[in-house]
Amino acid sequence: MSKLAGRSDRRLSRGSGYPRGIMSRTLAIVLLIPCLHVLADRATLADPPPVIADFEDFLVIEPVGKGGRSPVHTDAIEAAIVDGSWATPEGGDAVLVGRIPRIWQSASAGEGGWLTDDALRGGYALVTVDRDVAGPAILEARGHSMVYVNGAPRPGDPYANGSLRLPVMLEAGENEFIFKVGRGRVKARLVDVPRTEAGVAKTFFFTGADDTVPNAVVGVPLDTYAGVVIGNLGSKWMPDRSILVTGPGGETATSAMPAIPPGSVRKVPIRLVSAAVETPGVATFRVEIVDPGSVEPVDVRTLDVKAVEPSAPRRVTFRSEIDDSVQFYGLVPSSTVPREGDPSGGPGLILTLHGAGVDARRQAAAYAPKDFAHVVAPTNRRKFGFDWEDWGRLDAMEVLDHARRTLGTDPDRQWVTGHSMGGHGTWQAAAHFPDRFAAAAPSAGWIAFHTYGADRIEGDDDPHSIESIMARAANPSDTLLLRDNLDELGIYVLHGDADDNVPVDQARTMRRSLAESHPDFAYHEEPGAGHWWGNRCVDWPPLIRFLEDRSIDRDRNRFRFTTVSPGINAGGDWFRIAQQQRANAPSRVRGTRNDEEGRIEIFTENVARLELDLDDRAPAWTVMIDGEQVGPDAKLDLLNGRGAPAFYDRTPDGWRRRGVINPRAKRPERNGSFKDVFRHQPILVVGTMGDEEEDRVTLAKAIHDAEAFLYRGNGVLDMILDVDFDREQHPRRNVILYGNQKTNAAWSQLLADDPLEIDRTGIRFEGLEVTGDDLAVLAIRPRPDWATVSVGVVAGTGIAGMRLTERIPIFQSGVHYPDLVVFGPESIEPKTAGLQGVRAAAFFDHDWSLGDDHAVRETPKDE
Repeated sequence: MSKLAGRSDRRLSRGSGYPRGIMSRTLAIVLLIPCLHVLADRATLADPPPVIADFEDFLVIEPVGKGGRSPVHTDAIEAAIVDGSWATPEGGDAVLVGRIPRIWQSASAGEGGWLTDDALRGGYALVTVDRDVAGPAILEARGHSMVYVNGAPRPGDPYANGSLRLPVMLEAGENEFIFKVGRGRVKARLVDVPRTEAGVAKTFFFTGADDTVPNAVVGVPLDTYAGVVIGNLGSKWMPDRSILVTGPGGETATSAMPAIPPGSVRKVPIRLVSAAVETPGVATFRVEIVDPGSVEPVDVRTLDVKAVEPSAPRRVTFRSEIDDSVQFYGLVPSSTVPREGDPSGGPGLILTLHGAGVDARRQAAAYAPKDFAHVVAPTNRRKFGFDWEDWGRLDAMEVLDHARRTLGTDPDRQWVTGHSMGGHGTWQAAAHFPDRFAAAAPSAGWIAFHTYGADRIEGDDDPHSIESIMARAANPSDTLLLRDNLDELGIYVLHGDADDNVPVDQARTMRRSLAESHPDFAYHEEPGAGHWWGNRCVDWPPLIRFLEDRSIDRDRNRFRFTTVSPGINAGGDWFRIAQQQRANAPSRVRGTRNDEEGRIEIFTENVARLELDLDDRAPAWTVMIDGEQVGPDAKLDLLNGRGAPAFYDRTPDGWRRRGVINPRAKRPERNGSFKDVFRHQPILVVGTMGDEEEDRVTLAKAIHDAEAFLYRGNGVLDMILDVDFDREQHPRRNVILYGNQKTNAAWSQLLADDPLEIDRTGIRFEGLEVTGDDLAVLAIRPRPDWATVSVGVVAGTGIAGMRLTERIPIFQSGVHYPDLVVFGPESIEPKTAGLQGVRAAAFFDHDWSLGDDHAVRETPKDE
């Protein structure tokens, strides 16, 4: 009888780090569509290092749990890792999934080095490599969701694009790699580290993969940024270094090198400066890692930048305010250059959102140049990215603002359109930001995850249950909750009636919802057309004319607006929903504004605080809210001839005029929920105050998250050890603490006076308490020294709890969390159903206290 692999009594000693065999699951729903490809600017590097090992002989096992686009999943192997009972399996060993055994079986790679097996549609592939001596190597793998290397979690390459070249530290003896695979195949190998001409291994190196590179424009001097990936093969944090870039004409620019943890990679911004080139072609830059104590550079490469004509489609790079990374967007310049003194307000701007797997420059290039507008295509942070939600949504709006500033476009002539996943992004952008666009035109777009095949969390009759809180956390993904906002702008829906990828029912559902009542709606189904029917399915002449004919009306005297989160969008030009009664439930305002009479009448739903910012079109304003005249004399007087913000709170006695909001309170600038902490140039602070194993697991989790954000979002997450962190040196930034108050020394700088307490015995927050040394906690709190930024917490109450955090999907679109969520180890047991393993969840009150919007489940429930 075979033993139950993963339930053996074999354990690793404390000094050996985590148990081997840990592996994370990340399942992604992607659109398989004809993709637009781009020939990337390539780096010139030394000859590739020799191969150490091609992975050929594996053990594979079918799925041992259930996953999806959800904050919770189950997995019997992970459960064994968390409780410390995992042991390396042999062929024929079994893993019980409930009462059903899954068997580890032998399998071998085939043509091209790919291991293909039906078990790998959600299963695992395990391989071991023996080494005589310890030392670094580089893992090159494709097709996997994630891999654990000798127990350390590393992100995978599910889209098999080859962009990840990860440093790994091999041990003397057996080294174990466990790949979680979702698409049925995986390919992996180890290659030697880069070496100098003398054969000495390099500690820091350019990976040569995944560059973010702009285009130069003929006749225009270049002064912008690129992003290149650098790896640290050493056992210590990368010391102070700089990067020297030399242009084709000898121009130089030096960029600071950020810290890179040992055995990790990160993308680094570099400045590119050169004189104008006179003809299209390639400009070559020399890039060096410079050690101030050495004459010779640490590593050298070249970077080619393609120069294009001013009228040609091109890539534009910029530094993102989200995380200080280098991002790009595609641009097709308008074919008409406005004359000096033209009173038209500048050209318009078509924001076009690409589908899954499509490059942003090629998305833009699918459009012929327009004489009335620039065509701008953001990236969603990657070709697959975040489905235009989360950081994808932030990227779209950041690109809109950057392009508007640099191109001088008319803010009243902005339109959003997109195809497939970008059609979904169009619905999302229009629904969340109706004040930013004159019209929206989705092509082959799906509405929301739950209308397109994904499960969603359903609340129950108790609005403050864990199920209801977690369901509300996901409301930003539900386009239909914001349907009324779509009435504020023109809508053109385009779809092929033979689409076998995004069913035409997605378009027809929106037609049924909008056609009867929408004041400016157009719809076209192309007979016989599938999902992609050439450039016409984005550059469709009637759709383009529809956009051109519409402008934003800033003088409407009737208004209506809905938000599910003021942190995403709080309102229009002159009003904001500053606080909600129930977090992440729809909040609505509607009413009329009469400038001649100086009268505003507003009706609200789920609004706790309202802000009005009025101008001088009336000498004084009478304000009516929910039928009640508000203010000491019912007049909002202007100050110094200009409008001044007025603040109104809902009280038990009705609406009352109040003063400026407490800067520590929840408000649009700092509203939560948890994932919001990964913006405002976040920095990860890694705890070192635990024992050896706790510190190792904590650092590995932080490295994994930083590398996962690089892969998923082309992003950077600065990282620092707690003993090196000084909050005065990192102002105006979100900070994420990895570890609890006993294991992270920076806790005392940021949360010493905060009621949140997490240690090895459990979590306590005012009246909420959950005990145990195996809990995983995600939380967001206000940063005490800055009014607009936050502190995040990724913590375990003990080593098992910290391991439990490793598989929580943070950088996955469609997965949402409230301000606080506590997971128990039963959350990943196959016998656990739904959210029964979530021990606690909360949206904090307006003052960041506990309030009544929380729930605790002390005793796990089995179903």
